[in-house]
Amino acid sequence: MALTPRIPERSPAGAYWPTWPDAVLALLAGGLSFALYARTLVPFVLPGDSGEFQVLAYELGIAHTPGYPIYLLLAKLFTFLPIGDIAYRVNLFSALMAAVTVSGVYLAARLLTGQRLAAVFGALALTVSFTFWSQAIIAEVYTSGAAWVALIWLGLLAWYRAGTRRGLFLAGLCGGLGLGVHSTVALFAPSALLFLWLNRQRWPGPWRPAILGAAAGVLLYLLAFLAVDLHAPPANIFEATYRTARSDWGLSQDDLANPVQRLIFIGTAVQWRSAMFAGWDGLPSRLVGYVANLPREFAWPTILLVIAGLVMLSRREASLGWFFLTALLADWVFAFTYRIGDIFVFYIPGYVLMALLAAYGAANGIGWLARLSARGAPLAQAAALAAMLVFGIWPVLAPQWWAVRAGAIPFQDIEGYPVDSQTADVARVAGRVVEHLPPNAVVFVDWYWLYPYYYAAHIEQGRWDLRFIEAAPRADRAGLPESALAFVGENIATHPILFARYWPELERAGYRLRAREIWFTRFYQAERASP
Repeated sequence: MALTPRIPERSPAGAYWPTWPDAVLALLAGGLSFALYARTLVPFVLPGDSGEFQVLAYELGIAHTPGYPIYLLLAKLFTFLPIGDIAYRVNLFSALMAAVTVSGVYLAARLLTGQRLAAVFGALALTVSFTFWSQAIIAEVYTSGAAWVALIWLGLLAWYRAGTRRGLFLAGLCGGLGLGVHSTVALFAPSALLFLWLNRQRWPGPWRPAILGAAAGVLLYLLAFLAVDLHAPPANIFEATYRTARSDWGLSQDDLANPVQRLIFIGTAVQWRSAMFAGWDGLPSRLVGYVANLPREFAWPTILLVIAGLVMLSRREASLGWFFLTALLADWVFAFTYRIGDIFVFYIPGYVLMALLAAYGAANGIGWLARLSARGAPLAQAAALAAMLVFGIWPVLAPQWWAVRAGAIPFQDIEGYPVDSQTADVARVAGRVVEHLPPNAVVFVDWYWLYPYYYAAHIEQGRWDLRFIEAAPRADRAGLPESALAFVGENIATHPILFARYWPELERAGYRLRAREIWFTRFYQAERASP
C-alpha cells in the first residue's frame, strides 16, 4: 500500500483503475453505511416532499419541480421489496443510494490519492456527516443526487489518472441521467468542461466520449420523463397542484395538456424561479450559518484536512485544484442565493467534494507520519487509523450514537427537517380523516398534509374516489388562485369540496363555507350561497 499519494504524470491506460481489493473495500464502506442508515431509518409515512416521494414512487407519477423521473423509476423497484410497508421501502431506497454514494466516494478518493486508508477515511467522514445521514433515512432525492455526483467524479478521475475513455462516458452518462434525479447535478457541468479543457493535452480526444455519454444520459432522462408523465396517476403533481393553480403561472388547460409544455414547465423550475438566484441580500448571515454548522458535518480535524487537501492539490495538480474549487463555488453560489427554508440540504454535493479533499489531505498526513516513523508503514498506518477514527469520525458520530444503539431515529425536531416528535402521528390522523370523508370528495389542503392523505386514501384504504389538491402552491403569491375558484365552480355540483382552512376568496366569489369536524379536524365545505 502506497504511503504517499501516487500522482503519475501520464499513467499507462488502465494502470490506475481500482483493483479487486478496492472493490471489496468500496462494498464494505457502502455496506457499513447502509447498515447504519437502516438501523436509524424512519419507518413511517412522512409529510411534505418525503410523503410525495413515498406516494409517487408507488403510483409512478411526476413529482414537484423538476419532476425526478429517474429517481422515481429506481425507487419504484424498492416498492416491490417484501419488507415493511411502502413508506418504509421508499425510505430504505434513500439509504441504499447513500451507500452507493459512500462506495463511489471511496473509489474516487482512491483514484485521487492512490491510497486506500485515506480513501476509507473520506468515505466514512461522509457517512456520518449530519445532513447526509439525515437525508439517508427518509424518502428524499438528495442522497440519490449525491450518488450521481460521486459517480461523475469517479469517471472524470479515472480518465485523468489512467486515460480511460470509459470514465468520460460514465461521467457524461451520469451527468445526463442525474438531471432526472436532482437538477443541481447540472451545476457541475461548467467545472467538468473546464477540467477537460485544461487536460486536453494530457489524454487527447476527451470530448467525444464525454459528449456521447451526456447525450445518452439526457436522452434516457427525457424518455424516463415521458414514460412517468404519461402514466399520470391521480396523485401526480400536475393533478394534485399545478392544474388547479395554473393561473398563478399564466398557464391554460391546453398548456398543461401538452407533454412538451409540461416538461418545459417542470424542467425549467418555473415553480421555484422567483426563489432561485434571488440576490446577495442576507449573504453574510448565510455564510456565518454555513460556517457555524460545518463542524456538525465534519469534525474540525477533518475540516482542516479539507483545507489542506485543496491547497496541496492546487499546488501539485492545478487542474484538479481548479476542478474542485470551481465546483464548490458553483454549489455555494447557487445555495447561498436560493431563498428556501431547507437550504441546508443543497450543501450535500459540496460535502461530497469535501470528503474527497479530506481524503487527499489525509493521504499526505499518512505519508508524513510514515517518514517520521522509525518502524515504517505498519506503525504509521495504525497511528493514522486510530487518529482518523478518534478525531475525524467519532466527534460527528458520538451525538447520534444513542440512536444507533437504540435503533431509534436521530435528528428529530431539527428546523427544516420533516421528522419531529409528532410526525409519527401524521399517518394515523390522515388515515382516520380519510375514513370519514364523504364519497367523491375533493379536499384542498396545504403541502404538509397533501401526500399523507393520498397515502392513506390510495395505498392504505383503496379510496380512489377521493382527490386531494394543494390549495396555494405559489409561496410568493398570497391567496387562492383564480383557476382554483374556477375549478370549484366546475365541480361543486358533483363533488363535495372541502378546504382545510378558511379562504375569504370563496365567500367573495359567492360561496358559503360551512364548518365541518371530520375526526377532530376542522374543514370548511364550499356550498353555493342561497340566492
